[in-house]
Amino acid sequence: MNFIIKARDMRDRHKLLFSVVLVIVLLALTWMIIPITFETSDDTFMMSCLSGGKTGEPETDTIFSLFLWGKAVSTLYLIHAGIPWYTLIFLGLIAASLTTICYCVVSTFPNWGGRLFCLLYFCMFLFYSAIVQFTMVAAYCGVAAVSLMVIDKKEEDRKYTIIKNIIIFSFAFFAFNIRAKVGYLVLGNAAFAVCLEILRYLIKTTDSRKIKSMIISLVLIGVAGGISVGANSIYESRDDWREFREYHAERVSFSDYSKLDYESNKDLFDQIGWSENFYELVQQWFFMDEKVNAETFRQINDRNVHGSIRVGRSVLHNWFPKIDFQVKIWVPLLIFLFVDGMRQRAGRYRKSVVSFLWLLVWFVETQYFGYTGRIMERAFEAWTLLAVMPSVLGMMGECQSTEQGIAGGKKSAAGNVIISVLALTLCIVCVRHSDGGYIRAKSFAGARSEAKITQAHIEDYAAEHLENIYIIGTSLPREGGPWRVYTEGMPYNLMFWGGSYCQSPLYYTQLRKNGFEQIRMEDFFEENVCFIAKEEPDECLCNVMEERFPGCTYAITEKREGFIVYQFQNEGLAAGGNAL
Repeated sequence: MNFIIKARDMRDRHKLLFSVVLVIVLLALTWMIIPITFETSDDTFMMSCLSGGKTGEPETDTIFSLFLWGKAVSTLYLIHAGIPWYTLIFLGLIAASLTTICYCVVSTFPNWGGRLFCLLYFCMFLFYSAIVQFTMVAAYCGVAAVSLMVIDKKEEDRKYTIIKNIIIFSFAFFAFNIRAKVGYLVLGNAAFAVCLEILRYLIKTTDSRKIKSMIISLVLIGVAGGISVGANSIYESRDDWREFREYHAERVSFSDYSKLDYESNKDLFDQIGWSENFYELVQQWFFMDEKVNAETFRQINDRNVHGSIRVGRSVLHNWFPKIDFQVKIWVPLLIFLFVDGMRQRAGRYRKSVVSFLWLLVWFVETQYFGYTGRIMERAFEAWTLLAVMPSVLGMMGECQSTEQGIAGGKKSAAGNVIISVLALTLCIVCVRHSDGGYIRAKSFAGARSEAKITQAHIEDYAAEHLENIYIIGTSLPREGGPWRVYTEGMPYNLMFWGGSYCQSPLYYTQLRKNGFEQIRMEDFFEENVCFIAKEEPDECLCNVMEERFPGCTYAITEKREGFIVYQFQNEGLAAGGNAL
């Protein structure tokens, strides 16, 4: 008995070692060819908050992530500001998640699990392994947790069970803290996986042992979520956070859904005091005005009726080609695994058929997203990955032993060669396809290179002129470099003219650092208030300033490579100024 246990432990170590090596090789190749880049300005903003770039001191608040995550990362920046902790932790989580997923695939498919994981990596995981985005890092952690939860290992010893559940809890903890909405998706997926296992039990294709094991893992995922959300709720129980969240909820509904037509709703906009120019400016995320508040957003949202979106083949192909490509790989892969399972288990199809229910629930949930009138690409991507992996791993009723795998390999060497050639061909197709992860990631990273340089120059300029406050609009990109650290000076005097954190406690902390309690349009004439744009002052902002302050002017005070600095003046057609 001890010999069998030792042999099984040795096989597990070999699978884990193989997974570690394979993932390291794949990620190393990816990062050598595709520069690591942030996909959106959200990560740049959060990294700036946590590292101290926004207020001069590392902050726990990030608006998007939860308190425990922010506290841990900001503490690391306090310990050593010269290390890009935010990016390094994310890359570490990506590597750990993919290693866990690879281990689960290899354990479930010992004959050709490595080839299957390579296919999954090139068609589904490659893009967000190089183009870093916090929602998808949380999704990777969630996929790893659910994958480890659903794989079936006969005769689990106590040590393995404890280690497995610690890892599941840890991944779930990161998923919730980095992006709480993804954490809820993970919890829902884990619960659905338990339901499917109960269904398999009812059709006599599994035993109660597996269900009990999965329920324990599900409870741990729930505990991780409860601790994370609970700690964040306690932290945000202050009145200023509650007021901001009320405002933020209305702002999200305004910004992320279809826009209300101005002309046909002019009565409403006249009532709240928004001109057409001002409405256009607010749509560009300008929120620095007393007329932009939770109540005005609420009135607009109440009038705006969001139409549902039918997520059919054309929507997937035109709006989400990367996800559409993944689904094209996913469905044939499930069919292939089903056929292979039938061949190995001589007609025991019932357990494998249950895995196709993941396709059904993916489709139903996708239609629900469309019904709400709002489909966010990264949330959709996260949901797709969370459905793909348990469906693939659920195709096998139990882990095959190494002996069976070796015997099968000797008997079907030709079949293994065919599978290897097929997997290699599909991997090449995924790499070369225009909708695949590699082409898109390579193109995206190249397009962002100039934006990262410009953002660094703007931050350096602001840090050199701390006597002024610089307000940046949407004419300039705000995607910073993932390796950015602030050891020479912090640009806490650089702020977006609205954005997701406007009216938050973090926003007011930054204002106070620059000598303001509040900043409104009438404050734009102060000597130390400057604006930054790409080539010319923002036309829409200038139009609104002319409406609000007839006869005001602007003056371009600096021209730098990639951006200009300008100020508003309220002295009529002053010398050196430009009439609006």
